[in-house]
Amino acid sequence: MKTVKKFTDSFSANVAKGMLESNGIKAAILGEHIPLVTGICNSDLLSIELVVNDEDYSEASRLLAADSSAE
Repeated sequence: MKTVKKFTDSFSANVAKGMLESNGIKAAILGEHIPLVTGICNSDLLSIELVVNDEDYSEASRLLAADSSAE
């Protein structure tokens, strides 16, 4: 598994995950519940990671970059 993008909020991570999955790429979110468990509120300390299988990394990066340019 490789981290394809890091986020500071779980909503954005889940939107990106949904977009990847709608394009046939399995993805997972790591660290999404850390603030609930630890009480961390500082986004500098928070790291929510979107991960994909190694073989999907290039395509996932391309899709996320294309999605970001549409904003």
